[in-house]
Amino acid sequence: MLNPLLKLAEEKKSIELKWLYNIKMADAYSVYYDNINNKSLYYYQQADSLVNDNQELTNLYMVTQIRWGYYYYIYRKVKQAFPYFLKASEYKNRIPPSKIPLVADHFSYMASFYSYIGDHGSSVEYLKRAIPYTRVNSRKRIDMLNSIGVYLRKDSIPDKSESYFLQALEVAEQARDSVWIGIISGNISEFERDRGNLQKAIDLVYKNIYLSEKFEEYLDAMRAYIILAQYYLEKNEPRAAKASLYKAQGYIENKPYFLPYKMDIAKTMAEVAKVEGNKLKELHYLKDYISYRDTLSKSISFDRMQKIYWQWESERHQQSIIQAEQKKNQLKVQYQFIAISLFLIFVIIVLLINRLRNKEKIRSTLLEKDQLQLAFEKNKLDKEILVLKDSLEEFTDTIKFNNQTIDQLRQELNQSEKIDHEFYNQINDNLNSMLDSHIMTEDRWTKFKLIFDRVYPGYLASQKERFENLSDNDLRLLALIKLELSNRNMSELLGVTVDGIKKAKQRLKKKLETVH
Repeated sequence: MLNPLLKLAEEKKSIELKWLYNIKMADAYSVYYDNINNKSLYYYQQADSLVNDNQELTNLYMVTQIRWGYYYYIYRKVKQAFPYFLKASEYKNRIPPSKIPLVADHFSYMASFYSYIGDHGSSVEYLKRAIPYTRVNSRKRIDMLNSIGVYLRKDSIPDKSESYFLQALEVAEQARDSVWIGIISGNISEFERDRGNLQKAIDLVYKNIYLSEKFEEYLDAMRAYIILAQYYLEKNEPRAAKASLYKAQGYIENKPYFLPYKMDIAKTMAEVAKVEGNKLKELHYLKDYISYRDTLSKSISFDRMQKIYWQWESERHQQSIIQAEQKKNQLKVQYQFIAISLFLIFVIIVLLINRLRNKEKIRSTLLEKDQLQLAFEKNKLDKEILVLKDSLEEFTDTIKFNNQTIDQLRQELNQSEKIDHEFYNQINDNLNSMLDSHIMTEDRWTKFKLIFDRVYPGYLASQKERFENLSDNDLRLLALIKLELSNRNMSELLGVTVDGIKKAKQRLKKKLETVH
């Protein structure tokens, strides 16, 4: 299909057309294989060799680096993509955007990559440069304005963020683009919520959902339903929140991309269950939330390492540029007067000192950012543990209260003289059945231990490590003692007599004293 283009390039002896042919071939094989492949790499290399040393075609060289880097990036080979985006970034201020072919598309690629590594400021800069080269009322312009709003919100600049969302909405309304009107309405809803206009925020999200589902933008509809559920919770309407979450679950797919949304749904479901007073469901969803969060944290750690690698690669690249420039200057210095040489050396020293100072400032800023992140994560974890601890305390208080109630009923039953013997046995059996329902089975012990270990991390493990002869029953007894339950409550939970508990405590005490 592209052979006529190659033939025309050879007839006209056009480097630009040959370059375009190789770029198109690389793209075609990328689509065909849907992965990294040798054919695409070959044609990217051919395109690069055509414009690498041509000073008149630096714009095409920059585009080659962008497309080559984006090729690796879309298949998440981020490490391999770094060098190409670094080379492309060198030409950002050298080449006017008007000289770059399809500048809107290529600067969008750059913005997407910078956003992925957490540099939202650079993403915004590239998009601002590209917007004037998009068609008025085009979807590309709407997308860019909306993306700037998203990036500014991620950098906690709400005023400017809302301004760009409103610009995007205005263009979308002029273009009558219903899909984008819905998406942007959902983004704006967060600002209305922050102002206290909760019902207006809900109306905007419903608008987002309606238009997204109408035009089959189901991924955006899923995100909107999760946001809607959170708004309903703030409005203290758990049933409506739950219904929204069920809708969101209908769009979830079993792919890694959906893991953060699964985590958000589980967390919000736990909050709904808490409002409804359903402790079992709350614990169930908290368990799912923790599982998703732990899985996601591994992925986040990998992304964080990728970003650190990018920073290191960027510094190394800049250093190599500086070193190359220094060598070039040294060759010129040899033919100049000693005074000029000394002056240049002095300038270089000043530049190096400033660079070291800037590097130290950057390092301090990164360290402060990491410390703030760690403090945030610790605070978040402390809150989760506090919720679990409250659940554990409520669990033990409920057991104590139920046991007291059953004992009181049994005492009143024993004091009653006029009660029928058969009816007496029936009531007594029911009370015994109620007590048996509290017995800690293996399944209940597993769930109980999961919560206990979160509230008292390492307690049972450290006891087992210090006293290797402790059995599972000993560990259960230690956990109940830690919760300050009475012998009677322990006996009801473990399904043994009070004397059995006392003897078990004595045996446990001997085991602990034997090790000492």
